[in-house]
Amino acid sequence: MKEKFCIKNHFTKIISSLGNVYPETFHVKIIPQSNEIVSGVYLERRYLWIFPETPIEGKLNRMMQFNRYWINGIYSVSIKPDYDVLVQIT
Repeated sequence: MKEKFCIKNHFTKIISSLGNVYPETFHVKIIPQSNEIVSGVYLERRYLWIFPETPIEGKLNRMMQFNRYWINGIYSVSIKPDYDVLVQIT
């Protein structure tokens, strides 16, 4: 398990994958540092081999799953939480 602290209102890269060595699916648990509800946005970037695809943006949830897919050799996910959070990635 990998843990990363993310500061509110700043994008932090939580997943960065280059090549097929990393898992295809990432499970992410977001833990607020206070009693806030998890909120904010994520930005998921995939590349079809070396060609960038359109980034995907969505809302943060306490439990999330991101799929890199076998064809995406370059892959990353960044989050911008509304509050300070601890992120656990498995």
